[in-house]
Amino acid sequence: MRERIAYVHSPDTGVDPDALEIDSSGLKAPSIEAVRQDRLTLGLDELPREVAQVLREDLRELHLRWAGSRAYKTLDPFTSRVSPGLHVFYTPVDDSTYDPSRLCSSLQMFGPLDCMSREAFTLTNDQHAPSQPTYYFYQHIESLQQFSESLATNLCRGDETCQARSKDLAQAATLDFSFDSPAAGGPGVSKLTAFWPLQTQSVAAATDASETRRTEVGIFTQGSPPNMGAHHIGMGGLLTVLGERKTPSPTLFGFPSRHRSNSRMRFSSTFLQPTGLHPTLQITLSGNQPPGEDADCRPYAYLTLPKTIFADRYQLDDELFMASKNLTASRYTSLPVDLEAPAYTTATWGSSVLLEMAAPPGEAQQAWTAQVPLHLRYLELSATGERTIEVPYPAVFWACQAHQTVDFTNNPFDRQKLGYDALFDPSTTVFWHVGPSPADGGDRLMNRISVPVLRDEAASWVGLGTAGVIAVGFAWVLWRIGTSLARHGYRDVSSSERSGKDTEGKKTR
Repeated sequence: MRERIAYVHSPDTGVDPDALEIDSSGLKAPSIEAVRQDRLTLGLDELPREVAQVLREDLRELHLRWAGSRAYKTLDPFTSRVSPGLHVFYTPVDDSTYDPSRLCSSLQMFGPLDCMSREAFTLTNDQHAPSQPTYYFYQHIESLQQFSESLATNLCRGDETCQARSKDLAQAATLDFSFDSPAAGGPGVSKLTAFWPLQTQSVAAATDASETRRTEVGIFTQGSPPNMGAHHIGMGGLLTVLGERKTPSPTLFGFPSRHRSNSRMRFSSTFLQPTGLHPTLQITLSGNQPPGEDADCRPYAYLTLPKTIFADRYQLDDELFMASKNLTASRYTSLPVDLEAPAYTTATWGSSVLLEMAAPPGEAQQAWTAQVPLHLRYLELSATGERTIEVPYPAVFWACQAHQTVDFTNNPFDRQKLGYDALFDPSTTVFWHVGPSPADGGDRLMNRISVPVLRDEAASWVGLGTAGVIAVGFAWVLWRIGTSLARHGYRDVSSSERSGKDTEGKKTR
């Protein structure tokens, strides 16, 4: 088991090296304002038995990405974003026979998930690995409270330090879990990564008494190492390996980063009122200037839409209509998307849409909007005649194409398998992320819609009315048959008579 704890603070704050206390029990330092990332690397034998069995026997790859619903601040290199909720990507060993129900049972530690059937997942479009189908599932999970409690019970096994750390996960802003089997070219180990946003952080790490865990602690800020490349980020600071050194080691390093922060811009999203059954999502950006002047940069919005709402891909093929909404084109829509089925009969989790937006020209930074037409599905009955649904904020970014191939895997903080990154060239694309700002002035990154539905008490009247209409229609058909018989009677024409009439008709013609 290996553990890496990284604190990254702004250049105007930091920790005095003389203030660090390093001894046999661990490391302590004064609290600082910083972001924090914890990464735990585990072998399969260190995971709960049920989870290890699923990974070992069924899957080539498994990637979980969870993001909270609250807006947060961050610093490079932790700038990549996904829509709030739980995102699941898996690649089975045998696609023809795999049943995801065993995986879904293990995922219930996050909360109740509707993923037991294979139809709940959609097939992703990874052009760079077409021979290995990867399936995707999304569901909104508000917090990690249930997951942190389950982890403390099933993984820590009496380790008080581990249990305390597991409970801290309930306050994390994002959580990642990744597993790449040796058959997929991976190391055959799993990585659990948690991230806490920019805030006052307590700097402390305990040494593992059993000596089964190697703990590395780094306190970094922006740095400028020599030979920095065009797409590199520089970091400098103090690095300590607990149990090996009693003094921190100064370090300065750089690495290429596929995810960067577009700090000059913010965005918000809201539904135009009144929403009706065909709501329009408006995305407002605070600037129109691309982040890279020497690269081909275009703005995108990647929408994660639950099954209650969808985008009509045929409507998004109309170029004139798209231009009127400040949209260039729909670059990707996950399939299948049933345009008629109500939400309560739809097995698929929902759909993903990648839209290229059209920033208005101009030399100075100016705010602008893009509008996305969507459609609500029919929802189940309710006592009040209304149901409330929530749609997560999209991920908004500028995708810039580098002029040459860049090895982003040298980044120790690299993050992949986010859904939209598979739709771009992984060796030349840099994502400049635009941070979200809730339109209502709060901190929640979910848009709510009140949807009119049929009341419960009206359901019986609808059933009776439908039966009545069918009965009246059937009676009318019988009445017409009866009146016809009463006027003309019933006459059976034999086959010979019909044949004779046909012959006579031919002669006449």
